[in-house]
Amino acid sequence: MFPVLAVRRIVYALSIAYALLSSLAPPCDAQAPAAGSPNFVVATIKSSDPNRSDNKSSIGLSPGGSFSARSMSLKQLVEFVQDFGYIDVDQRIVGGPKWLGSAKFDIEAKCDEATARAFGTMPAKQRIRTEQDMIHAMLADRFRLRTHHETRRLPVFALVQANSGSKMTLSAKAGEEKLGGTDGPPGNWKGNGVTMAELAGDLSSLPEIGGRIVIDETGLKGRFDFTLKWPPDSTMGAAPPGPDSGAQSDSSAPSLLTALREQLGLKLEIKKEPADVIVIDSAELPTPN
Repeated sequence: MFPVLAVRRIVYALSIAYALLSSLAPPCDAQAPAAGSPNFVVATIKSSDPNRSDNKSSIGLSPGGSFSARSMSLKQLVEFVQDFGYIDVDQRIVGGPKWLGSAKFDIEAKCDEATARAFGTMPAKQRIRTEQDMIHAMLADRFRLRTHHETRRLPVFALVQANSGSKMTLSAKAGEEKLGGTDGPPGNWKGNGVTMAELAGDLSSLPEIGGRIVIDETGLKGRFDFTLKWPPDSTMGAAPPGPDSGAQSDSSAPSLLTALREQLGLKLEIKKEPADVIVIDSAELPTPN
């Protein structure tokens, strides 16, 4: 399993252990796997026990091709295999059964030894891309999941430069193929080699954003290091961000909007833009093991 917060922070109390691949194109629509493609040979799917003492959600991949999910909804699983840049962003998923986001499942899946050995020789990005496709094929098989992508004009938040311009430091990772990301809980982020597309994806996952997509329109290229501190406020996403009132919690940190402007030289603007969405054509409760 990749270590928790190795490349991303905790989002909505999810303990997410995976390598960020937001720069990769999303996989094809969920269909039956092609002949000869790697697949899990064993996959156990059970309904989560809502009464167990430790019911936190978690999800992870191992370098050897194993996959484990705990207390995850099908909606979260679809997001996980479709696009690592966004987690719990309501706008990304359209349609599906009523239980799509409420029913929770525990999954344990393993590949055969030959596939596990092959993973050991793959570059990290190729290995995770392959594992992602394997999970997608499993969802298509066991949940009878069928999806397709559409482009729709949606009210989104555009991440742009403030009048002051960027206040972030160009990272030593600039130009490298290493994965970057924010680390730390909401309210206390440390960015290490973060692209603006990655930062936009991270912001999209915050309760303050209200389930909307944040897109990068900063025009800033390369990777950046920064520290961003603010008191988490789940009410901000209820309305489009307007002039910051300067209101603070008992923390001395400024609100998210002020923190973005003062600490990073960035701001959020609401606008309508074409956005890629995942349409759930059909899904069923998983078949018994």
